[in-house]
Amino acid sequence: MDMFEKISKSIILCITLLLSFYSTELQASDSDSKWFELVTKHTIIRYKSIDSLERFHKSINYGSGWWSTTSSFAHFKAEENQKIASMKTDAIFERIQEILDMRKKIKKIIINLYPDKKELGKAYVGLYEQGCPFRAWYEYKTNTVNINVKDCHEGMLAHELAHGIIDNFLLIRPPRNTAEILARYVDLHLK
Repeated sequence: MDMFEKISKSIILCITLLLSFYSTELQASDSDSKWFELVTKHTIIRYKSIDSLERFHKSINYGSGWWSTTSSFAHFKAEENQKIASMKTDAIFERIQEILDMRKKIKKIIINLYPDKKELGKAYVGLYEQGCPFRAWYEYKTNTVNINVKDCHEGMLAHELAHGIIDNFLLIRPPRNTAEILARYVDLHLK
């Protein structure tokens, strides 16, 4: 085998490896594309269906405007669901910052809305390879709150967002028990 053939085979091998890597990246992106994103002032809310977003905003009873409480039988258009969810989430976020006196601008926290306990559990198993012991949780590495919309309320959302605010505000992350005490404080003093 001459030098030209060796170089040609090496180039073909490299191209094949690059194409297989690129294909894997596209497949990973495709699985992520099932999520819709709602970018708010302080968060990025990710959901797989408009029903999940609607259930989320209906379970969050917080705010001072017309959007703070919604009738249980009202069905909003997709745009209204997005607007209401955005306003409620940002209002809670800003109230947490006020309670903790942690008002500096921080990177947006992602909120993944899962339609039920089963889907939330699958996400947990995918990350930690064990059963999910939580109703919701905050993941520091990805700056993400994961929550089940069938079992959600404003105090729970505030508690998990507080973890994100605390971890992003302080230069050194506090011990987990300290952060938990602060998050519970927020939950109790939200309203």
